[in-house]
Amino acid sequence: MTTTTFLAAAGGGAGNLPVIILLVALAVFGVAYVIVGPGRRRGPKRHGDIPLSMRPYHSDEELETTGLERAMAWGVALAVFSSIFLPLYWLIEPQRQDQRVAEHYEQDVEQGRVEYQNACAACHGTNLEGGSAPHPNPEIEAAWPAPRLDNIVARYEDSEIVEDVFDFIVEQTRYGRPGTPMPAFSEAAGGSLNDQQLFAMATYILSVQTGELPEAEAFVGASGEDIFQANCATCHARDASGYVGPQLLNVFERYDWDPDDEESLDHARAAVEDAIRTGRFVPGQADMPPFGQTLSDDAIEQLVDHIEGFQVTGGPSHAQLGPDPSPADTEE
Repeated sequence: MTTTTFLAAAGGGAGNLPVIILLVALAVFGVAYVIVGPGRRRGPKRHGDIPLSMRPYHSDEELETTGLERAMAWGVALAVFSSIFLPLYWLIEPQRQDQRVAEHYEQDVEQGRVEYQNACAACHGTNLEGGSAPHPNPEIEAAWPAPRLDNIVARYEDSEIVEDVFDFIVEQTRYGRPGTPMPAFSEAAGGSLNDQQLFAMATYILSVQTGELPEAEAFVGASGEDIFQANCATCHARDASGYVGPQLLNVFERYDWDPDDEESLDHARAAVEDAIRTGRFVPGQADMPPFGQTLSDDAIEQLVDHIEGFQVTGGPSHAQLGPDPSPADTEE
């Protein structure tokens, strides 16, 4: 068996070389110590049946000559071995660690591929191309759109609401998106996946990113209401009364809009436009994705104009988050 074949059979290639050298050296050292250890007497055995604790030890002459010389020789041998082994280990260990990291990454990607196909593909598409799911409100026949996930990094890379896309994916899959068809997948939240499975699924999603974003939609010829219905109504309701996202009927007022103050109007418009462009993330709730890369500047301006057109004052100071109460809750 050649050295290369031996290392491959050992399961790690060059990454295990220091460990192999250490084990072989320790084995040789052990055998040699037993045979010619420090202070080893030569000649016939003189101990016979004398108990070990009562046997006489080496004489002073032996300890100060052959025994001492052997002990010093072994010390030098071990020092030389350490001086060779430690630098060799230091040089090869980073390569071994990188190899193990790569192996674990491939394992996570493969496991994540299986978990994604089982848990997500039905709505988000087999190839992460997006799709749809039944609307959580059985009275609404329209399907609930499920976004494509092969460009999630590109969609959130310039957004202030997501600092780490990996953590964001894990958070969304762990607790789901209340009020939407996406359930919680974590065992702690009533799902069937543990954290390791969620991490593997997030790793797989990030491994197949295309980085491609659709060209910003200008909605040429469309009204602000058309843009609202196409992009906002799913979460904010067709009449802006709120569903998964907050009601928008007095959103300007919540940003300190005063009908008699033109400057406050500009401030409210700017705040709403910023929310549309950068999105919003509320832990435990369905996030609002950023539209700055999918809607053109003109489309966003038309959308803000439309929202401004139905603003009222005197509404609730806090926006509703989550779906409307169920009939049972309303009766109570």
